[in-house]
Amino acid sequence: MDQALELVKDLANRLAELASSQEGTKMAHLMRLMGFLGGPAAAETTQSSPDDLGRQPAAGAPSSVSPHRIGIWEPKQEDGKTYFVRSKEMVKDWNYWSNIGRIEPKGNRLRVVFMGESVARGYLYDPQYTPAMALEGILKSELQGEEVEVLDLARTNLGMDVKDLAIAVLQLEPDVAIIFSGNNWRGYPPTLKDIPYLHSLLRKEGMSGPKRFADDRLTAEVNKLMAQVAAAYQQAKVPLIWIVPEFNLGDWRDPILNAPHLPRGLNREWLRNREAAEQALAAGDLEKASELARGMIKLDRGTAVAAYYILAECCLRAGDLVCARQHLEAARDSVIWDSSKSASPRIYSMTQQALREGARKNGNYVVDLPQLFTEHLNGEIPDRRMFVDYCHLTSEGIQIAMAAAASRVLAALKGKDAPWQNLKSKAPSPSPSVESEASFLAAIHNAHWWQSYDLVYHYCSQAVRFSPEIADVMAHFIDFQTRLTPMLMCKSAEQVSAIGSPLTQHYLLRYNNQQLDPLLLSAVVNSLKQVDIDAAPRLQQLRLEEHSVTVRSANLLDYYYCSAGYQPQEVIWAVPKRDKLINREYHYFIAFWSESHFAFVGEADCPVNLELTCRLPATAPHESEISLHLNRKCIARLDVSRNWSTWDLTIPGDTIANGVNWVTIQWPSPEYPGLAAYDSVLLDLVQEKSPDFYCSFGEVFAFRASDARGVSASTSLAQEVSLLSAG
Repeated sequence: MDQALELVKDLANRLAELASSQEGTKMAHLMRLMGFLGGPAAAETTQSSPDDLGRQPAAGAPSSVSPHRIGIWEPKQEDGKTYFVRSKEMVKDWNYWSNIGRIEPKGNRLRVVFMGESVARGYLYDPQYTPAMALEGILKSELQGEEVEVLDLARTNLGMDVKDLAIAVLQLEPDVAIIFSGNNWRGYPPTLKDIPYLHSLLRKEGMSGPKRFADDRLTAEVNKLMAQVAAAYQQAKVPLIWIVPEFNLGDWRDPILNAPHLPRGLNREWLRNREAAEQALAAGDLEKASELARGMIKLDRGTAVAAYYILAECCLRAGDLVCARQHLEAARDSVIWDSSKSASPRIYSMTQQALREGARKNGNYVVDLPQLFTEHLNGEIPDRRMFVDYCHLTSEGIQIAMAAAASRVLAALKGKDAPWQNLKSKAPSPSPSVESEASFLAAIHNAHWWQSYDLVYHYCSQAVRFSPEIADVMAHFIDFQTRLTPMLMCKSAEQVSAIGSPLTQHYLLRYNNQQLDPLLLSAVVNSLKQVDIDAAPRLQQLRLEEHSVTVRSANLLDYYYCSAGYQPQEVIWAVPKRDKLINREYHYFIAFWSESHFAFVGEADCPVNLELTCRLPATAPHESEISLHLNRKCIARLDVSRNWSTWDLTIPGDTIANGVNWVTIQWPSPEYPGLAAYDSVLLDLVQEKSPDFYCSFGEVFAFRASDARGVSASTSLAQEVSLLSAG
């Protein structure tokens, strides 16, 4: 009660401040939060709790309870028995599930029900090869003479609603059930009832408070979910197996971002430490790099990945794998609080531990992938050998996981002790062509999640090694990815479709967005050299024909070009609407780092005109200077202010490269607002938008590159041609 009164006092003081400043909208939202306008405090007893959302009849419910839907499958009656068919009303969700048209009533076969998210679906291998297929193959080999079926009810994008699915599945009378889930479990963003508490934490502690809140919230929700599912299965007397997911600690790297707003302008010190730590690491001074990285963590209190990656690299170079793993796990966990950007799905340490402890407490079986992979890799950190991306498994990873799951099934149903090491070889394997396609899709997926050239090239190269026939698909990909014509209207996409591969059609033609993709296409071109195909001239020709500024002007803020900068925070504003993962609308490009990178296609000796409209953010000095670099050479220094200004810059042809050219804007350091920046977060949270937790360095409203061969030679390189009103 005392804590609640303290929160109300904090908000009341803020309300008084707003009243005098006439910020009526914010005032209304604050009053709503305090319960004066029917907000969370007043409606607490009528809001639905997480337990009530999508509630299903309890497990082991009396037969008088009518059967209900299981995922996309609805119940039907035939000869007094219930079977399930896919609901036509759910047809838009069919592609997330396995291609099962009808689930028959329980027969004499042992029935294993397999549930989970995209990892359980076998993402990038599905539908050609799935964990359920591997599991069924192992069990059939071990249970010769006894019929067994594995019902694959895993669903891509399944979150904590796995609870409802697991309880509904009991209608199928499984002999044992397996849940492979946790990568999509997030204790964030907060509910309306949480916002007063979070606002107080933000103002007093910065982002470390909400991070702690997110950790505790997720742990509590996982414990509750497991207890409810376990109780249902205990009542039905059905053995339950939980698989604890693992993360690609060895290879996956989240993009390096600035720390969120820190108190007393400490962001400036954090950036200095980071730069010095990177320099020390490059010089091989591991002691100094580690010391500086620990100083960064003291400043950001574990809310940013950068320092943990530096510490992990220091440990790896010193040969300390245990220490390196701890830092990589901390880096993975550090993003749990940040709802302002799209972090990849992942299993957090607290979720892994909650799964282990909850399963033991509730008498369930556990398959612990972190332990299994460490054992299989002789203590090495799990990496591309086990994963195709951040959390989805390679065929080898699938076989290990399903061998361990089969071991638990045999123990639960037959009391048989079958070590997973003896079962792994009995799992079926995908064909080389399926491995090849999955590897190429992994290359695309990793590149579009801002991963390194080394990792992207690894998957491209592996694809060619598995099956040289993939070269045709790669060549077609280069073609339709580079053209202006919409992908599905390109002849090359039609040719890929004609190949008839379920994998390629499901992932490549359905979800891919056309992008300039310099890193990815470079990896594709270089991997094709393994089969004596030189695709570089064709790629260069296509880029010049389709995108050269001598043919047509290029909007450098368009997603096709903007995505080339490998700037995940900045590109959010341009991401196609269907792919937006956060509820945040930007009306122009916002730079969250001291440098912003843009790309265009030019031709050597052909001058280019750059038209730039930009300004400094409200946190920057009133006036300062930005510098523009073309292909790492400074081409202009411009005086800018907080008002929108536009420049026409004519770049001489002798500085233009044939093909992709890079323009970099270097922004001045802002005046860091500290924790006061979080005052605006409250309104965003109330409106269920993703707030801004980071300082901005600059803003770009328009940036175009065009042919300058017709531009007068007298045009000044840095001539300001117009001054727009402040916005």
